[in-house]
This record gives sequence, C-alpha cells and structure tokens, in this order.
Amino acid sequence: MKAKARNNFCEGKNIAIIGSGIGGLSAGIILTQLNYAVTIVEKNPRPGGLLRSYRRGGLNCPVGVHYVGALGADEPLGRMFKILGVNVTDFFEKMGQDGVIDRYVFDDFVFDLPAGIDAFAAGLRKSFPRETAAVDFIMTNLREIARRMMDPAFLINQGDPFQNIDFFTPMGEVLDKLSVSPHFRAVMGVPTQLIGVPLSQCPVIFHHMLLASYLFSSWRIRDDGDKLADLLARRFRELGGKIILSDAASRILSQEEKISGLQLQSGVILPADAVVSAIHPKALLGLVAENALRDSFRQRVLSLQETEGVIAVHVAVAALSRDAVKHNIYRLHTDERGTILDGIFYQLKPGANGDNLLSIITRSLYREWRAWENTKTGRRGNDYVQKKMKIAAELLARAQQDLGNIKNARIIDVFTPLTIRDYVNCPEGSCYGLMHSADQLLKIASLNNFPLPGIYLTGQNVVAPGIMGSIMGSFSAARQIAGAEKLNKLIGTV
Repeated sequence: MKAKARNNFCEGKNIAIIGSGIGGLSAGIILTQLNYAVTIVEKNPRPGGLLRSYRRGGLNCPVGVHYVGALGADEPLGRMFKILGVNVTDFFEKMGQDGVIDRYVFDDFVFDLPAGIDAFAAGLRKSFPRETAAVDFIMTNLREIARRMMDPAFLINQGDPFQNIDFFTPMGEVLDKLSVSPHFRAVMGVPTQLIGVPLSQCPVIFHHMLLASYLFSSWRIRDDGDKLADLLARRFRELGGKIILSDAASRILSQEEKISGLQLQSGVILPADAVVSAIHPKALLGLVAENALRDSFRQRVLSLQETEGVIAVHVAVAALSRDAVKHNIYRLHTDERGTILDGIFYQLKPGANGDNLLSIITRSLYREWRAWENTKTGRRGNDYVQKKMKIAAELLARAQQDLGNIKNARIIDVFTPLTIRDYVNCPEGSCYGLMHSADQLLKIASLNNFPLPGIYLTGQNVVAPGIMGSIMGSFSAARQIAGAEKLNKLIGTV
C-alpha cells in the first residue's frame, strides 16, 4: 500500500515516544516545552539507554559515553544541553588541560590531538612540514564546517546547512587526490574509527563535524552516566511528561491512515496523534502493519549496513600503582598506505575505593558471536563467558605492553555486541547503529521523512552518530511535529 504524503505538522497533542535513550529523552523534553502531552515507553527498568553506566567492583563503568565534544556554553552540544536543562559542569569535566585530548600511538610515530582548531593546524604543520598544501586544504574545509556548526540553523537542522556537495565526498577519496603520505592518512583516519565508518566511505561532513566538535572542547563524564540520565528523566517528568518502564512497544496503531495509538506488550494502549521512534529503524519496522509500508521501503531499510560492534573491557587498577591519565590513548596499526587496520582505545580515569578505572575498547564483529545469537544476556553459558574472558585477558596483556606500569589490575566486567543488542535492541549490537557511509547517505537521509504520516524518527541512526547526532535528531523531529516557528521561539527563550 502506498503511504500518503505526510502532513506538515502533527495536528493533535498526544505524542508517544519509543525508547528513552538520549534521543528519546531529548525529544520528550523539547516536545513537552512545546506544550505536547508526551509519554515515553522504555523496555528496560531504567531510562537512559547507552547514556547510563553500571557498577562493577565498586566502580562506575560507562557503556556508550566515554567522552564528548562541543559542550562549551556557545558550542553546539553545549547550547543543546542548555535547552534540555543540563548544567554541563555538573556532569562533565573538561579535557585537554595538559594540552592533549587524544594520543594516537602508531607503530613508528605518535600524534597528539590538541585542544583547539588553531593548535590542531599547528600540530599538523609541525608533524607534516612537507605537506603544507594538504594541511591548508583540510583546514580550510574544517574551519568552514566548524563555522557552520556554530550557526543557529545547525542546532535545529533546518534544511541543509552544508550546501557544498564536496562535503559529501568520502574522506579517503579526498586524501587520495591530495596524495598525502601514509602518516598523514593515518592521522586523518582516526576520527572515522570513532563512528565505525571506513575512511574510504566516511563523508567529509561527518569526519569534520566529529573532529571539529572535539577540537571545540572535549569533556569526560565527571562521575557516571546514571546521574545525567536521571536528571534528564526528572526534567522530563517535571515538565509534565510520563515515562512507562519495563514495558516495550509492540504495535503502532492507526485508523483511517492516521496514527491513533501505541500498543504495549503488557496490552496497554496509549492514545497518540503521533509516534516518535527513538529506536533502531529496523526494529521500528516490526511495529508497523505489513500493509502500511511498501515492500521496497522495508527491504531498503533492512538492507542498510550496520557499523561494526565492539568488545569493551573494564579493569580496576590500583591507584597507588598507576595514576589516571588526563587524555585518551589510541594504539593503532596501519597498512603501508596508512589505512588503519585495527586499533584499541584506552581511557584510564579516576575511580573510587583506591582504584582507577581502565576502559579498553576494540572492534568485535557480530558474526564472531553467532554461536550465541539466539541467547539472552545472563543465559549464554560457560563457553560464552570463557571466550569473552579470554579476549579480555589478551586485551589487558596488550594494555600492559602499550601503557606500561599496570599492576594490581583486575578485570571487573566485559561486554560484547550481544550485550548491546539485548540492551538497546540494535540488530547487530553496534554502539553507532547504521553506518553513515557515502554509499548509504541518501537512504539514511530518507528516514527523516518516514512514509507513514504521524511517525517521526530521532536518535543517532537518522541524522548523525553519537550524542550530538542523537540530540540533533530530536530537534529535527520536534521541528517536523510542531513547526520551525514554534521551535525557534523555544530556542530563543533559553
């Protein structure tokens, strides 16, 4: 059945949001401020999604938020958080106080990512004195995208603030045309590792947006993600919103080709004039009646490629034997062209009870865990535990080689792509969901105009990956529901 054209705005006042991650909570806060009656439905016992941390061995272990960028008062994410009612310094601490945000450690050289765009330009020129033309070209584009990110239009995603078609060219293709050295390519390749897109497929716009956001300013969670998740949930409730926990959405209801409600697994039916989906688009398909969408659209969504999964190991390290490190460390391996083949992310943060927390994260493909694909968290058996603990022990041994002086260390938790899959219902357990590659860009962009009127999408799968992309998606959904004029007024009052 062919879906009718979408109405410009939602004609009713009842909004149901599926999922209470940062995208769902942000959309809820914005829409309640726009005087909608909003209910968020969450399948887990607590709201927050990947924003939350969990406690093991007396330490708070992060899931999806290890550090974020652009949280300064006048910077994009900082402005978004202000509208959401978040005082950044209550929850985050600024990085780069020692002049370094990230240290990229390759086999034969080291590059330090500094705080600030000017400092980054200087670092590139110092490290690559024979590639001034390439540095100048990259910095010109980076500064242009950074400038546009500071524009209010970026905040509410009105239209496309990036009209330069070259910004959608794969970053690897740009570097090929510039004939850069392997070392230069390797440095440029690190940001793409953070969002799970190969350099050869990562559009310049996403590469530069991510890089610029960290160069604006970089921040770590001060204590644990639970406090921020709880604040956002409390803020939403104080504005009049309702959250239903431990009950998943089972079906989106419609009458006369209009959204009429949301049925939950418990049997409860929520009246709704519109539904905002803050879950994975592939999971959303299962909630929509078969005849409500064309088969071609379903197949297009189901064919979208996911980013690769990760395995994360959390280690308690005796604080007396090893101090926390103020910057992040990436240990990376490349081929002869400078293309990154694999890498490990290390973060050694202050902890509690005499221990610091070492987080170790590296790639782990979903297919490597196929043997337990039809199992649930906590019920996977000894073979699964033995496999993940073997990998964790190997990664800890690598950390001792890469970081040195890690004594009295004990592994306190390990999670795999299956853990993430079960927690947030992401089909292949990827922290970043759909791959925002050049090949998939138009298909993903089309999700912003879901073919069934009354359904709107938010979260990192729709606009851009990460926290910034998730919240941008919430502003975009609010604009589609309420209109740009109302959203502008809200932004102007904060």
